[in-house]
Amino acid sequence: MACGLGLLSILTIGSVGYRYIENWTWLESLYMTVITVSTVGYGELYPLSEAGRLFTIMLIFVGVGIVAMSISIIFKTIFQHQMKIFMEKRSMQKEINSISKHIIICGYGRMGSSIAAALIDAGKSVVIIENELKIAEEIERDGMMIVLGDASEDEILTQAGIDRAVSLVATLGSDANNLFLTLTARGMNPELDIIARTEDDRNSRKFTQAGASRVVSPLTTGTNRIVRLLTRPDVIDFVELISKDNEAQFEISQISVDDSSSFANKTLSEGNVRQEVGGMVLAIQKSTGQVIFDPHRDTRLEIGDTLVVVGATK
Repeated sequence: MACGLGLLSILTIGSVGYRYIENWTWLESLYMTVITVSTVGYGELYPLSEAGRLFTIMLIFVGVGIVAMSISIIFKTIFQHQMKIFMEKRSMQKEINSISKHIIICGYGRMGSSIAAALIDAGKSVVIIENELKIAEEIERDGMMIVLGDASEDEILTQAGIDRAVSLVATLGSDANNLFLTLTARGMNPELDIIARTEDDRNSRKFTQAGASRVVSPLTTGTNRIVRLLTRPDVIDFVELISKDNEAQFEISQISVDDSSSFANKTLSEGNVRQEVGGMVLAIQKSTGQVIFDPHRDTRLEIGDTLVVVGATK
């Protein structure tokens, strides 16, 4: 700001001086001022009077100094700004490198932003990949971890920590981009849980073949929800009631059975599962993909199974 005012002041003083000392036009006066303070070496427009020469000498000493100082300030400001951006990116990347088992969201549109907000509210670590600079700056100002770039590029996915991530959500602008992203991400991390959005439900099979764990179609999901609301409204209301933490005293959760689980390789009865998990087991998804609803007390749990449990909020 100061350097801009300085330049404007010297141009104004020089133009006014030549205008009234030499009686030149405003354009001629401005031109003479510019070539004088910029030291480009052009000759005088017209022969100068003694007063004009003295004024030119003064203008050279004062004007050149102001121009040099202004240029120095401008370059310094640019350098400091670039260094600030570099340090912020370095700090952001350092923070991303320090986390694991996080969720990568590719694309910060309406769906991506809503998913990110919900996951952060649930206490999950989220890294967002966005290629629009303006949107990326807003994400960073909101305090979220962001990688600027094309989500389908290996380098960008690596910066987002895809090798340490537990899940990736593909919500880019087109099915083609999401499909290529799914294919790339699956190749980089075979164990990654990939959820891909598709605008055309007919492409779901292609996404599955490309490596998507699950495919979501907003149109199909919305249609099915409306149908269920029309045919089974009480059931839907109940499910929504127990799935919203702030509106009910119940919640639905999932529990994975691993080596450390006390009820691994035991039946529901032997492992005293209901008391252990603090809720009722609605279903068991076996490691093979089979889903057992309302499992019997003699159902045996194996490592890799997932329990769907409903219980009171803690």
